Amino acid sequence: MDEGRFKPRTHSDPDLPQLIPLPVRPTTSYESRPQAKEHAQFGPEIMGAMAKKLGLDVHEHADFRWVIRDCLLALRDDGWNVVLREGDLEYVHNSTEETRSFHEITDLHRQLCERLLLTDAELKSKRRDRTYQIKHLVFLAIMGEKDVRGVTTPKLIHEIVDLLEISIQDEPYLLHRVKTSVEDAYFRMKEVGQHKINVENCIDVEAVIVKLELDRASFMKKVSPSGLLYCVECSTSLGDIISAGCHDVFCNSCAVATHSTGHRQDHQMIFLEQTMCSECEQRAALVRCQDCIELFCYDCFKACHARGKRQRHCVSLPQRSFCYECDEAEATYLCMECEDVLCTKCCARVHRQGARQNHQLFGLRKAAYSKKLFAENLDRLMGIIQQNIDLSFPLSPWFIFYDQAFAPYWYNFASRYQERANPHDLVNPPMDVKEDETGVGLSADEQMLRPLPGSTDLLDTQVARRAAEGACFTVPPPMHIKFASPASAAAVAPAAKTASEFKKDLTGGM
Repeated sequence: MDEGRFKPRTHSDPDLPQLIPLPVRPTTSYESRPQAKEHAQFGPEIMGAMAKKLGLDVHEHADFRWVIRDCLLALRDDGWNVVLREGDLEYVHNSTEETRSFHEITDLHRQLCERLLLTDAELKSKRRDRTYQIKHLVFLAIMGEKDVRGVTTPKLIHEIVDLLEISIQDEPYLLHRVKTSVEDAYFRMKEVGQHKINVENCIDVEAVIVKLELDRASFMKKVSPSGLLYCVECSTSLGDIISAGCHDVFCNSCAVATHSTGHRQDHQMIFLEQTMCSECEQRAALVRCQDCIELFCYDCFKACHARGKRQRHCVSLPQRSFCYECDEAEATYLCMECEDVLCTKCCARVHRQGARQNHQLFGLRKAAYSKKLFAENLDRLMGIIQQNIDLSFPLSPWFIFYDQAFAPYWYNFASRYQERANPHDLVNPPMDVKEDETGVGLSADEQMLRPLPGSTDLLDTQVARRAAEGACFTVPPPMHIKFASPASAAAVAPAAKTASEFKKDLTGGM
């Protein structure tokens, strides 16, 4: 056995390398690491005089002290030393001892400071704008996240809702739009690329505001008995515009009269699309007859097309519908089994495989449909539309969120109450204490959403009554115009002639 293999080696062994110097040796977490000592390279007098030269205030713009230090270091690297004489700076060359009172390096840094101060002023003005504040919050939320479940938090939604001036007590149906808009910004960041996203383009706040106003108008149509919105100012004309500032519905003439002067000029105006039944003129139109070229509500359509040649008329929807999946593109197909209207892209993705390949689809973009394809399924179509209207804009303040471990929990925006959720049931929110007929035992938010005693109408809830203040739901009575008959017009002519002759007689023929 070779004993040399187990002989301990010493530092004097020529085969061993030289020991590493102490400051370069690796350290462990148990040893105290040497801290680098920072020495002031320039005195406070030199720093203050250079700050005055560059047009900076050291106390007010403390974040820009690096510019002063960078200017002094650039001068030193160029061979110039800065000396303070009689309260002013002088530049002395180290080798030639040349003295100057002006240097181009200082002038370049002074121009840099001017640009930095201008950018800082613009940034401060942007931070006072609610649009920029929302973009900044969303940017911080989506950057660095690897799962959409960790993007939205109750604190983030509360901050955005406060900036958008949304009342949680009166408008709980808008919270879903805010939450999905933030999540859509995350998916857009994943699609485009993280390196192409900044604070300015992370989310389109103006588009979110427009969608919120359209949601307000759609909720008003939902609670309106006729499905129509009339101008809140004149109460006689159909609403054409909803204001993003006051959230009221106006006709074109009243919108011009009320928003042409003052601070209301800055309010964003969103156009509404409404269709009225041409037969009864009392309800919103749900069907368009391509042969009659008229709009009908469902009851009037059935009454007018129950017999005769009108039974073979082609029908279509009165206005455009948008995809229930992406909520951006126009709907092109109706699935009778899924009871959804989808755009071409979403329909191809959802019905691409599985049992959904055999679902029955109907097109919605064609100008007219034969009775075999569309009219026989009109009852089914109206049922789907009414069901989607009933399920749209839920008033529940409960929403699902995920903690850092991606465990789901329910959060109530009205009471700010949080409760652990069942991972196998993320649809049904938690139930509160059982209530009696008078509503005792209900929370404040549930009492807000509960109809008045003896009523089951949605219009009797506090949220609906608050939304009804922005539009008029009462259908105005029809206006009757009286035209003069030919007999009455002929009777007026001789009287006018007699009066003119009488006047001529009084003036003596002049």
